[in-house]
Amino acid sequence: MKLDTKSKLKRYIECENISSVLNNTKWDRLFKELQKIDFTLDFQRKDLDQSEPGPDDWDADLYHVMGAWEQIEWLNIRALISHPKGDLIKPEIENNTQLLINALQQSGIPYCIYHDGIRIWGYLRPGISPEWEST
Repeated sequence: MKLDTKSKLKRYIECENISSVLNNTKWDRLFKELQKIDFTLDFQRKDLDQSEPGPDDWDADLYHVMGAWEQIEWLNIRALISHPKGDLIKPEIENNTQLLINALQQSGIPYCIYHDGIRIWGYLRPGISPEWEST
């Protein structure tokens, strides 16, 4: 299914009994906050009409990920930078997750800790109860 019109999206949300978490104002606030960050971020996005992305499906382009906000079910963000040390030595990983969390708290965006980053929910399906971090 392709949710290409607002009326189709609204019908789908009502039919599936999906609850909204973020509105356009909060998505816009998040986008502006992420633009200010001067370290590398990776994004993994799931839209309402898409299947779960694979574990290697990450995108580092903020402008590619942040369009069509009204369709984002969730957005994973990780702030890990890999510094190679050589062919035989594991790379050093710089973790900037706390800096990312600070930016989210500044903008009042609700989030959850998720694996090696954070998850921002756009919508919640029935039976999903995230463990929210306090903002």
